[in-house]
Amino acid sequence: MTRQEAEGTLARDYPPSECPALTAQRNAWAQTRPLAGLTVLDATPLFRNTLVKHLALQAAGAEVWVGYGRAMPFDPMAAEMAPALGLNIPDAARLAQGFDVVVDCAAAFADIPARLGYAELTRSGVAGYCAVAKTKPVFNVDGSRIKTFETALGTGDGLIRGLRHFGVDDLRGKTAVVFGCGKVGRGILFRLIREGAHCFVVDPARPHPPQGVTRADAPDELLRGADLIVTATGIKDAAASHAPAILASRAILANMGVEDEFGPAIPADRVLNAKAPLNFALPDPTRMRYIDPTMALHSLAALRLAQTAYAPGLLLPAPEDEAAILATLPKGLLDELTAFESEQQGVSHV
Repeated sequence: MTRQEAEGTLARDYPPSECPALTAQRNAWAQTRPLAGLTVLDATPLFRNTLVKHLALQAAGAEVWVGYGRAMPFDPMAAEMAPALGLNIPDAARLAQGFDVVVDCAAAFADIPARLGYAELTRSGVAGYCAVAKTKPVFNVDGSRIKTFETALGTGDGLIRGLRHFGVDDLRGKTAVVFGCGKVGRGILFRLIREGAHCFVVDPARPHPPQGVTRADAPDELLRGADLIVTATGIKDAAASHAPAILASRAILANMGVEDEFGPAIPADRVLNAKAPLNFALPDPTRMRYIDPTMALHSLAALRLAQTAYAPGLLLPAPEDEAAILATLPKGLLDELTAFESEQQGVSHV
């Protein structure tokens, strides 16, 4: 595949209307080349829509290296397209040399030297960067409002598309039990309610669930009669203590965490997508409209690291940077975010 063919495929599948933030970023950066001469290792989970992010970094003048395969699933077809687009795939020796900036996911490349600093995409990854932040600046992209598009709305959408991929089309009137009421769990519950499911949540740390959701005070009894059980805690083996009740049910099981949250007692063939995150069975685990603003903010963190000599520590994206990206998004998407946020009254946002 030539570069022209690869770019044509991406332009067809992800028109500017689907990725307004990255399109605006790429157009602006092509004029100013603010990352010229810098090396960037980008470990955003590698799927076809991720390549649009890489092209924006290229337009900024960066030498882009694509890190994948360490912690997150990836699309082999996207990995094959990357070299045609002029993207570099590092081997162990190149990784050991380090880069100017590392934009990471799940702290998969926290061990790789970054001269200017790091930008981490996930909450669990931020925990993995605590030691690094003692000596280098680390942007916490997960701490942004914009991340809600991907983590909550995009993941909820990804669950529904994943269920449909496996033939589960109608959730009206079904009983759904979700483990976890953090950002991912709340996004899943938000979407399940709109699909007509009766929703319950298991999360002792968050006693006040969102509107329309009931806390499961007797989880095992509820699990035995459930139609759908979803794990979304971000914690390995989070549902393991409930394995007998889960196995006694006829429920469809789906994991939406990176780790196996069902535990070893529940066989992989009992869970959709063999316990891997359900949405990672799809060509685009998160639809471009939901991940576009997050990817733009992740890349913008790389630019900020190149522009400013920050002190070591964890940093949040600046409000004005978030506002600039939000200004590129369509009203319908912003309205969806507002609707989600309005239903989270009294719910911890940690």
